[in-house]
Amino acid sequence: MEEARERFFSKVNKTETCWLWTGSCFNNNHGQFSYDGKPVLAHRFSWLLAGHTIPEGLCVCHAPHSICGHKNCVNPQHLRVGTHTENMRDKIADGTSARGTKHHKNKLTEEQVREILRRSDENQKRLGEEFGVSYKTIHGIIHRRIWAWLD
Repeated sequence: MEEARERFFSKVNKTETCWLWTGSCFNNNHGQFSYDGKPVLAHRFSWLLAGHTIPEGLCVCHAPHSICGHKNCVNPQHLRVGTHTENMRDKIADGTSARGTKHHKNKLTEEQVREILRRSDENQKRLGEEFGVSYKTIHGIIHRRIWAWLD
């Protein structure tokens, strides 16, 4: 574990308040660290190095923007455990959620989603073909399971 600790901190730039991850990242810009031959989230590893545990079903969340604001920060004092839902709410409140047109897998514009909502009484399969998405995506939009934040 000591070797892993040294490797970990060789990829951390400590500022006055934050510990900024300088190593490789996953596609979602979260730090990536290899431990026991497996990739792990750097902020989770930092949490564990600090002697904390991660209870079953919870995740390690970054502090709200008001405290830190750096998603590559691995300072355990800027982290907390929480539910996935709490983490997503934090991301939305901080404006760091990759939702809608900011999401890397997005195929629709906000205007197209509004059009789909206006035409919600039409056949979902045909709407999906017209907009180049699956009928499940159309169904999710109409039933406000996705894009629910959009007015």
